[in-house]
Amino acid sequence: LPAGSLSLAAPSTQSCHLCHCPFYLSLVQNEAVVISEVQQEVEEWVVLGNKQAHLSMVLVGENPASHSYVLHKIRPASEVAINSDATVTVSHQYTPKEQLKKCTVLAEIVISAVGILNLITADIIKEGAALINVGINRVQDPILSKAKLVGDVDFEGIRKNANYITPVWGVGPMTVAMLMKNTIIAAKKVLRLEKRKVLKHGVTTNQLLCFLS
Repeated sequence: LPAGSLSLAAPSTQSCHLCHCPFYLSLVQNEAVVISEVQQEVEEWVVLGNKQAHLSMVLVGENPASHSYVLHKIRPASEVAINSDATVTVSHQYTPKEQLKKCTVLAEIVISAVGILNLITADIIKEGAALINVGINRVQDPILSKAKLVGDVDFEGIRKNANYITPVWGVGPMTVAMLMKNTIIAAKKVLRLEKRKVLKHGVTTNQLLCFLS
């Protein structure tokens, strides 16, 4: 056998309880039953007028194991009529507008973080797309005579055609909010870890409260 491979079939000259692989066969049968059930549920879901279910996966890097892992999810998803979300195209501020349009008119989701005023306009966006506006630009407000923040996305021009669109200040506050949330989650984990360490050494509850206060 090649290095790293494993066989469950024993040689014919030896006796082995794995020869018939009943456990392996059971796994395969159970998998088939589950897939069949899911397929029936998806069909019933769509018949009721609901949108087709989508499975989205984010794959970062070129690790072969990761690609194989994702591929083994795409195939079953296709079998049960679940869509699975996508070809990712990366452009930059020097991409010609016509070249950029070839990608954006097909994109379900557009994330812009370039920092160029009104880079993304209604004429290059697919109707019903989702726009995530990350880029920030400061411009002079002619009416108020002071600087204001605007994004890469032409918010007013696109909002009527897009299903979802974030305002220029929408991403930043959400990032900060999630940072605060993750901070308290981390603090709770540290506290639980300290409690385990203290209790492991036989400290009483009253002593633990004093120690943590």
